[in-house]
Amino acid sequence: MEKRLAQFISYIFHPLLMPTYCLLILFQIKSYTVHAIPQQAKIAIIAIVFLNTALLPALIFFFLKMRNVISSLKMENRNERIIPFVVTAFFYFTTFILLRKFHLPPLIYYLLFGSSCMIIVALIINFWWKISIHMIGIGGMVGAFISIVVYLSLNAFVCIPMLVLLAGLVGFARLKLLAHTPLQVYGGFITGSFLMVILFYLIS
Repeated sequence: MEKRLAQFISYIFHPLLMPTYCLLILFQIKSYTVHAIPQQAKIAIIAIVFLNTALLPALIFFFLKMRNVISSLKMENRNERIIPFVVTAFFYFTTFILLRKFHLPPLIYYLLFGSSCMIIVALIINFWWKISIHMIGIGGMVGAFISIVVYLSLNAFVCIPMLVLLAGLVGFARLKLLAHTPLQVYGGFITGSFLMVILFYLIS
């Protein structure tokens, strides 16, 4: 039962879904910056981000699995992560560049650029160590919304405890599935959260 729950948590909070979740939470924040975006534009932005940062990379992962480039979609082998990381980074940066053509609040660009940079950092670390990508993703969300509160003065205090709780659940799931060691889980969370805080500080 616990293992099934851990698998469910790992699927629901898959790293590819983190940019979409970030925008869904961001668009619920009561702020003029966010409410200035028309509802139809919000839906379009979320659709574009979901398509480019989740759906298309996932389809390519399935293709790589069918071609035996990777042995499993879980990518437990550290060496098999390299091509999927490169593919993901390409789609993330492409999405960032695509949306830059529109006049959107800078906060959206910060989130997308930060997410793109996290993939590159994860790729670099992966050459030496199998860090938890799930924890980098959820850690990045925590770091992003801490930055929103501190640096951009937006009312998102309620999001932070909830995201920390979710991070704990994701960490539990990865450990329960024996996908990572505790050090890899904590390392992923710290890497993701600190990277987003630093990036927001530098570019905001």
